[in-house]
Amino acid sequence: MFVVSKKKEEKLAHLVREFFATHPDVKLVAITGSAGKASAKIAIGTVLSQQFNIQLSEEEPKTKADVFLQIMGIRAPQKKLFAWWKVKRAMKKRIKAKNPEIQVIVQEFNPQELGYNVWFRDYLVPDVAVLTSVTNGRMQVEYSLEEVANEMVSLANYSKQAIINRDDIEGRFAGFLTNPNITTYGSSSVAEYSFDDHNFSLETGHHGLIISPENQDGLEVDLKLIGEHNVRPAIAAAAVGYAFGMSDLAIKTGVEKLRPLPGRMSLLRGADQTWLIDDSYSSTPLTALAALQSLYKMEAPQRIAVLGNMNGLKGIFQQAHAELGSYCNPDLLDWVVTVGEKANQHLAPAARQKGCQVKECRTAIEAGAFVRDKLKSGGIALFKGSSGGVWLEEAIKINLHSIEDEKRLVRQEPQWLARKNDFFSQFK
Repeated sequence: MFVVSKKKEEKLAHLVREFFATHPDVKLVAITGSAGKASAKIAIGTVLSQQFNIQLSEEEPKTKADVFLQIMGIRAPQKKLFAWWKVKRAMKKRIKAKNPEIQVIVQEFNPQELGYNVWFRDYLVPDVAVLTSVTNGRMQVEYSLEEVANEMVSLANYSKQAIINRDDIEGRFAGFLTNPNITTYGSSSVAEYSFDDHNFSLETGHHGLIISPENQDGLEVDLKLIGEHNVRPAIAAAAVGYAFGMSDLAIKTGVEKLRPLPGRMSLLRGADQTWLIDDSYSSTPLTALAALQSLYKMEAPQRIAVLGNMNGLKGIFQQAHAELGSYCNPDLLDWVVTVGEKANQHLAPAARQKGCQVKECRTAIEAGAFVRDKLKSGGIALFKGSSGGVWLEEAIKINLHSIEDEKRLVRQEPQWLARKNDFFSQFK
C-alpha cells in the first residue's frame, strides 16, 4: 500500500486534474457502490476494449492515493526509498506525453467512510459514473443506510452522466439523485437497459436479449454467467458501451467474452458428476441473498447451500445472519451447511425453524468433507462466505473434480495459504 500524507495526497489530485486538462479526449468511467464494483469494472473494461484503448487496475483501491495511481496507470513503489519522488516523476511524464495512447480509463471508487466520493469532486469529473448497489454491508455498518446511499450517489451526481442499478438500489433513494442525465440498468424491463432472459443452463449460461433505447428489438447475446446479479454487470457494460457510441456488434462481442471472476459465482465441476458454485470471495446480506436466489432457480436433483459468516457487519450481524437463515427454503434446499461462529449461532437456528436440514461446521474443511459425503451426481453445492475465519474456497478444494481447478480459486497465493494453514491448525 502506497501511503502518503494529506498534503501529498492533494498534490497527486492536482497532478491527475492536470492530466485530464492536458488530455481532454481521455474519458473517465467511475464505478462505485456497496457491492459488485469489481465485476462491473471488469465487464465495462472488457466491452469498451473492443473499440477503445482502455486502462484499468484489477486491484481494489485501498486509499485515495491508490485511486490516483490507478488512474495514471502507475504501480505503487514497493520500496519506500525515493517512493514519492518516483511517483511524482512518473505522473509528470504521463502529463507531458503528447499522445497518452489510453482513450478510456475505467476506475473503481471504494468508499470506506462518508465524504470519500465527494472529496474527488474538486479534481475529477467522470464522463460516466456507474452505481452498482447501495447496502451498508461494505462500510462496516458505522452509518445508516441513508448516509451510505448519499455517499454512493454523490459520485453519480457530479459526473457528466450516471448509470444506476435499478435492482439493488431502493427507490426511496431516487430523491438523492440530482444529476439530470441519469439512465438505469437492471434485470427487469422497468430499467432502460435490461436483459430479457430466454433460456438458462449451467453448461451454456444465459441466452437472451439486451434491451436498450438504442436497440428496442434487443441485442441477442449468450452470457457465460450464472445468476441475475452476475448478468447485471454485463448490462451495465452494454449501457456504457452505448453511451460511448459503440456498435451492436462490438458490444455483443464484448459481453460474450465475459466470465465470472474467481470466487464470484464461478461454476466448477465437482467430483462424481456434481456442480460447485464458487461464490467464496466475500459475503454481504445483499450478495448472499442473490446467490441463494440464483441457486433456487437452477434445475437439479439436489441443492446444498454452504453459508459462512458474513464479516464486517458489526452491530447488525445477528439480525443479518438470522434473516439469511429465514430465507433458506426447505423445499428448495436439501441441506444448509453453516460455517463459523456467527453463522452457526444465528443463521443455523433460523434455517432450522424454516424446516431445513442444517449441519453446523466449525471450519471450511469440515464443511467440505460433509458436502463431499452428501452431494450426489447431478447435484449443486453453493459456497458463499467471507474471507477471514471462513475461507470456503478450501471447502471447494475437497469437492473439485480436477486438482487443476484449484488455480481458479481465490486466495491461493503463498501468503494466503500460510495464513489459512495457521487458522485451521487451531482445530486439529
